[in-house]
Amino acid sequence: MRRAPTWLPLAGALGICVSAPACAKAPAQPPPTEAAATKAGGEDTTLPPGIDLGKLDEFSKKVFFRIANGESSVCGQAQSLIASAKKDCGRSVNALRYVARLVEQGFTDSEVSEALAKRYRPIAPRKLDVASAPMKGNPNGKITLVEFADYECPHCKRFQPVLRQIVEEFPNDVKLYFKHYPLPQHTNARLAAEAAVAAQKQGKFWQFQDKLWEHQDELGPAEIEKVGKETGLDLAKFRQDIASEAIKARVEKDHGDGIAAGIQATPTLYINGREYTDARDSDSLKEWIKDELGH
Repeated sequence: MRRAPTWLPLAGALGICVSAPACAKAPAQPPPTEAAATKAGGEDTTLPPGIDLGKLDEFSKKVFFRIANGESSVCGQAQSLIASAKKDCGRSVNALRYVARLVEQGFTDSEVSEALAKRYRPIAPRKLDVASAPMKGNPNGKITLVEFADYECPHCKRFQPVLRQIVEEFPNDVKLYFKHYPLPQHTNARLAAEAAVAAQKQGKFWQFQDKLWEHQDELGPAEIEKVGKETGLDLAKFRQDIASEAIKARVEKDHGDGIAAGIQATPTLYINGREYTDARDSDSLKEWIKDELGH
């Protein structure tokens, strides 16, 4: 039984963001060593350095090796994933670790193959307009993160500490942009987005946004103005900007960009134009970042 999807649907009742843990498996067995590994049924069952199958039971190990031998290299080499991992393809080593984690969580062969394709196979990166989007991190960073989020989405709120941690842990490599994607079923999400753009005009977007997340359960015109006051905004200018057509158009532009990108959930995160499809925890996201950096 694998974990339920963690993405928030665009319509219908809100679900729980954090997925249920996978069913317990048999006690972990020690990973085979190169010397003890054998070939069975034509499959290569010798592990490259850095791959630990200690969390997999015997059945899951068979699934792992079936996928590792059946999937091709993610480095473009004409060999299997496991064979290329033993050569000089560091990305294939990372991909094998990813396969082991997905198999341990109960994903099927086809689901693992799909996840590998989304994360490692060549795709045309999504072009996203961030010219007006607020940014934090290193402007010259190699990794560009673009988040689409809704201020009344609880899943978006839970994702913010993860993103903050990533920016802090990769100070030289990451820059993060924010784009507004208010959902129609959230009464105050669009007003909150417009207020955040107004705060951006006064150079206090991130401070204002942090307080919006803190007050997520009570957003409304009065509370949003209170947040503006707490952030130290010029309230007269703040009110004027919120009511302006220019700011309404800016939020609508972000929303339209999300629709054009095919967004199906909030939050949605792109890493160098590739949609992030893994769990929304810091360890999973760090693995993607390291893959992009070639670590």
